Amino acid sequence: MKQLWQIYIRVSEKDVDFVSGHLDSFTDALSIFEIRETNFWEISGITNIAADKSKVDIIVRELALRLNLKSTEFSIEPLPKRDWLYENRKSFPSLSYGRFLIHGSHNRPQNPNGNLSIEVEAGRAFGSGSHESTAGCLLSLLRLSKIMSPKRLMDLGCGSGILSIASIRLWPSVKVTALDIDNDAVQTTLENTKLNKVFRQIRCKQSYGFPKIKPGTRKKFDVIVANILAKPLIDLAPHSTSYLGLGGYLILSGLLKAQEREILAIYNSLRFRLIERRRIKEWTTFILRYRK
Repeated sequence: MKQLWQIYIRVSEKDVDFVSGHLDSFTDALSIFEIRETNFWEISGITNIAADKSKVDIIVRELALRLNLKSTEFSIEPLPKRDWLYENRKSFPSLSYGRFLIHGSHNRPQNPNGNLSIEVEAGRAFGSGSHESTAGCLLSLLRLSKIMSPKRLMDLGCGSGILSIASIRLWPSVKVTALDIDNDAVQTTLENTKLNKVFRQIRCKQSYGFPKIKPGTRKKFDVIVANILAKPLIDLAPHSTSYLGLGGYLILSGLLKAQEREILAIYNSLRFRLIERRRIKEWTTFILRYRK
């Protein structure tokens, strides 16, 4: 088994997106936590099996130099040679959000009792369902299920496919387009859609943001879910109206409380109106509606 490495970096809040973006391409199980009673955040991750230690070391040290970090504020340490993926799956508990029940194959429920079951083997991609932003999106989808029934839905930043599968569980006839910048996420989503027997309703592919619109295409989406980070949410905002139909709903997540005002101001200027704001710990999820 190839040697894996644990990366640790401590940064200020303003640098969280910048650092996590650089680490995301060669790490699995990337986690971000606020250090209580400080203005700092801890970012840690385990390198994936394809990562080159020398290249990882260069990138981390360049980040440390650029951010003027002290030697005690970053590290790269070898992990004991164990099957960390197996250990992660073994310790992955069932998660319940409203009617949704997320679980692995090792703890498949014998009696769903009316729950909307989603089986996930997170594998290489971000998204076991435990993150607050994913929870916010799931609860927001449940909220929308009470007021509308979409025909077409886009899952932008699909991760392991949880939100795409959840959408099919709520609306069995909806057609879902699942997109992610990371090819590992696309492959994991495809695996999970097959595992949950919904792969015929979900079209999944790699995309850097919104896909290109084919000439003459008039069909737009009724719902777009974007569970990504604040900066790409800002970058994608001007293009969102080309994909979402009038009266459609936009679920935005992956932003911190401190970023709410900026995000909301940008989308308000594009004729989006706030329907619901949901906060779970430090993370916020918006439901917005596109109006004339």
